[in-house]
Amino acid sequence: MTHTAPFPSAPGLARIDGSVDPHPMLRQPRFERLHRARRAFSWTLTAVMLLVYFGFILTLAFRPDLLAVPLTPGQPMTVGIPIGFGMFAFTFAMVAVYVYRSNTVYDKMIDEIRQGEPS
Repeated sequence: MTHTAPFPSAPGLARIDGSVDPHPMLRQPRFERLHRARRAFSWTLTAVMLLVYFGFILTLAFRPDLLAVPLTPGQPMTVGIPIGFGMFAFTFAMVAVYVYRSNTVYDKMIDEIRQGEPS
């Protein structure tokens, strides 16, 4: 017994072989542009995060003297502590950048694609 999911029979959904395409929107050029833009942006943010984190870890491993410089002479706090906290702030900032761009640029593009508006 063969089970098939019911798909609406709208124009443009039928394939050459007669089967129905369940996701015609995925093959639109505008959707492909959106997908490429989101992927490029997320990989860029990923690369920046990896650069910052690995830079900190490699500095800690190979040049700990750079992070061991006291902030104030005679005090125990070194520059490594604020740099470590700065990495947390940087992470939150990167998340905020991604959320802002997603909510402003990408959501607008998705709405335009759904409504069939020209880009």
